[in-house]
Amino acid sequence: MSKTLVVIGDARNMVEVRDDSIQLIITSPPYFNVKDYGTDNIGSINDYRTYLMAMRQVFSECYRVVQEGRYICVNVSDITSEHKKYPIPCHLVGLLQRVGFEYRDDIIWKKPSGIGSKSSKGGMKRFGVFIQNPYPMYFYPNNLYEHVLVFRKGKFDFKKLTEKAKQAEKLDLEHVKKYWSNDVWEIHPESRNKISGFSHPAMFPEELPKALISLYSYKGETVLDPFLGSGTTSKVARQSQRNSIGYEINEAFLGAIKSKTGYQDNDPDFEIIVRKRRGENNEL
Repeated sequence: MSKTLVVIGDARNMVEVRDDSIQLIITSPPYFNVKDYGTDNIGSINDYRTYLMAMRQVFSECYRVVQEGRYICVNVSDITSEHKKYPIPCHLVGLLQRVGFEYRDDIIWKKPSGIGSKSSKGGMKRFGVFIQNPYPMYFYPNNLYEHVLVFRKGKFDFKKLTEKAKQAEKLDLEHVKKYWSNDVWEIHPESRNKISGFSHPAMFPEELPKALISLYSYKGETVLDPFLGSGTTSKVARQSQRNSIGYEINEAFLGAIKSKTGYQDNDPDFEIIVRKRRGENNEL
């Protein structure tokens, strides 16, 4: 049975995770100064340089805990905040490289309708400016895609894989060819209404971590999400027979995480740690 650990705490210090103990990291970081993530969240930082410094702290911890040769996949996009557009993917590429990761791929997540884009006014509303003012200099295209930045720590030793292990995890080649063979994946964004009574500001669809878990890990391995949000990565990891560790600083999301992952009291394979806040003998 897969084991799930959820830590309500700041991923800038992942003291609960041992060095070199994680086989895959999948995450969608909070977007700078756009969404309402809660007052303690990195996404609530309103200075861009400070935001990037905080992100570097998290990814430094990610580098510490992930095994040699294994991957980190970061879902991120440009955002518009207070009439400025921030190329967050560009800055995170350099940041992850400086931490020590090797850049491998940039998978484009294309949204069929453009909804769910990370913009203070919504991706589909950008072109509305031009509709109202169909003149030169008023053009702002709708945002139809996000990035999945793929990095690796060092090199993977394929000699460690036995033929039995590979055959046990053999993927459906036709499915991979149809949906994942190129670096543009068309996936519908997640609806906020899928969790009763809960609305997370930026949930990503289950199909995304499902694909990444299938392509970059084996059953029984451990997947980490340092920005767990509503618990999508942990849910899919459980369904895929992977262990998971997730960090979420906003305790208000814990109910949604429990609901989404199927948490039950006294489940020996599911552990929740709620850290104390700063000023209350917290580690951070």
